[in-house]
Amino acid sequence: MLRLRWSLSPALLLAGAFVLSGCGGSSSTSSTSTPSSSQSSSSGNNMASLGLLKSDVLTVGTDPTYPPMEYSDPNNPGTYSGADVDLATALAKAMGLKSADVTKGTFDSLIPSLDAGRYDVLMSSMNDTPDRAKKVDFVDYMTATMGILVDKSSSIHANDFSGMCGHSVAVQRGTVEQDDLKAANAHCSSKITILSYSADTDAFQAFAAGHADAYSGDLPVVANYIKLHSSSYRMAGASISAHANYGIAVPKNKTQLKAALVSALAKIRASGQYLTILKKWNVQGAALH
Repeated sequence: MLRLRWSLSPALLLAGAFVLSGCGGSSSTSSTSTPSSSQSSSSGNNMASLGLLKSDVLTVGTDPTYPPMEYSDPNNPGTYSGADVDLATALAKAMGLKSADVTKGTFDSLIPSLDAGRYDVLMSSMNDTPDRAKKVDFVDYMTATMGILVDKSSSIHANDFSGMCGHSVAVQRGTVEQDDLKAANAHCSSKITILSYSADTDAFQAFAAGHADAYSGDLPVVANYIKLHSSSYRMAGASISAHANYGIAVPKNKTQLKAALVSALAKIRASGQYLTILKKWNVQGAALH
């Protein structure tokens, strides 16, 4: 979706434990302390200038089918967990808001829904690409790299998408992986069969069920599947740079909201909270430097 240029090698990345149960937060957060009357008035004016859908809440659109970045929490139905969820909550609090309300959408509909006013921002492992930047503004918050997942017994060895010529690949619709597969296909004498799905988990399940030779997603997602199924899957080769960062998508007319997010990101990076969250989800290799 690309959605990392990781500083960790795949081997080191996979050595980290991906603990998905019991380590995810939800979209609900605790309230901040009550400010003085003068602070409250100033805060209210500042919040109004952000043009939020709900007072004191940052409404965040995401596609929660991308563990460990964002996924439906199996222990709390209707809530979401992952690095993006925790980062959204931390950013909201750093902006002086009470919470982040993380709301589900399908990945290829997120930007149109943002334009329609359904969300304040998007955080969904979304790459800050030139095409997307024509439609929305971005606040970059992580780096991005992709991977190709294959069966351990597969004969496929590929360090980029051109190595998938003549094979089938399951991928989520609307992602950079899909775009890069299409670009590689233009140079294949034996074409890549690109199987696209609205949910990334559906793409993985199609691969796992034997309907595709490979699955492609962002490196932390691919690494997570390998961690969970270490006897079954491996990387096809080296990680693939996305030549882009993950970005928080903001409507182009919300310049003050973008400025508030830039300031909030600087705060949580300076405090160490940013890196703590990434380490919690074992995606610290994608930290901004």
